[in-house]
Amino acid sequence: MSTSDAPSAAVSAAPIALGPTLELGWQLFKRSLPRCLPLSLLAVLIGQLPAVFLLRSADRGVLWLLLNVLSALAGLALWLLIMQRQYALLQGGGGSLGSDLRQVLGALPRALGVLVVTVLLIGAGLLLLVVPGVYLLVALWPALTLAVCEGRGLRESVDGSLQLVRGRWGVAAGAWVITLIAVFGVVMLGMGAGLLLIEWQLVTGLPVGTLVSALVPGLVGALFPPLVIAFGLALHARLRAAA
Repeated sequence: MSTSDAPSAAVSAAPIALGPTLELGWQLFKRSLPRCLPLSLLAVLIGQLPAVFLLRSADRGVLWLLLNVLSALAGLALWLLIMQRQYALLQGGGGSLGSDLRQVLGALPRALGVLVVTVLLIGAGLLLLVVPGVYLLVALWPALTLAVCEGRGLRESVDGSLQLVRGRWGVAAGAWVITLIAVFGVVMLGMGAGLLLIEWQLVTGLPVGTLVSALVPGLVGALFPPLVIAFGLALHARLRAAA
């Protein structure tokens, strides 16, 4: 496999720059899509289960709450599985789905802890002075990667993320903003696909079908997790290489 199409964590020891970081993320996204798109689509479908339940029953009782919790945990596990599979590609390898799943399930408690702590820290920063919250929003981005892919503990993940971003916050913030713009583009693309299907049905009079109407926007929406995770992993790789 040529180095031009195989991103590696040891890309360069040069100072981190925004352009190469985004390029690395885009290349990782493209290479990982065949392995990760089915997982992402499954995460999208699982995330719709509580809404489907409400269509069949208006009861927002214990069963509905339990379904929300289970779908959230399953969705998070699938996101982490995508992260693990992309990280393996970034390192020049690639384990089996079974081994990746076992590693993700072992890392799930740490990931939950990191998510809770980072949300609390960012929320506290935003409530206190806003600026610290904005800083932490970017500076804690790599924490989940450290917990899942490097096997760090809760404190090590949070502290390690702050250390990695220190002195390079501007580049990290630029990558975060570009990722946010990309997410907005994917959302708009999904909405546009849905509107086009509706317009097609109105103009031609031909029924599109419920399955097609749900599947096309769902496929577009399934691009969102691999894209976001790929840019985050690319930033982590560049920060790690420059550390």
